[in-house]
Amino acid sequence: MTLADKTVMAVATRALAFGLGFILLTTTAGGQTGQTGEQAARPWFQVSWAPPTAGVVSSIKGSVFNDSPYRVTDVRLQVEGLDADHHLVGRTLAWAIGDIAPGGETSFVAEPMPGAVSYRITVVSYDLVSLGQAP
Repeated sequence: MTLADKTVMAVATRALAFGLGFILLTTTAGGQTGQTGEQAARPWFQVSWAPPTAGVVSSIKGSVFNDSPYRVTDVRLQVEGLDADHHLVGRTLAWAIGDIAPGGETSFVAEPMPGAVSYRITVVSYDLVSLGQAP
């Protein structure tokens, strides 16, 4: 085998190893999105929002804090509108804005629901980007 053949073989082996690693990483991330929000996200994400102190709610604005060791993206939130008796009056989905670094925070905005006086908001899915990288 010539030196050129060995070099080509080494490059091909590294490319194959990189490809396999990438497949394993994306498979893990895809597995996270299949879990329900309350099961998968409760220990890793904190969602908060505060209704306006006066007037009609024109939008639901809040934040999502990432307490995981992973940078995440495509964080999807389920927003459930509740009436005064805590009965469900509507449900919608919203997206958190951008990637969230470990220990980081971002915001979201959702439309209010007719008849809702309070909201329950949970993370229902997300995609892993990487382990432990700061912004």
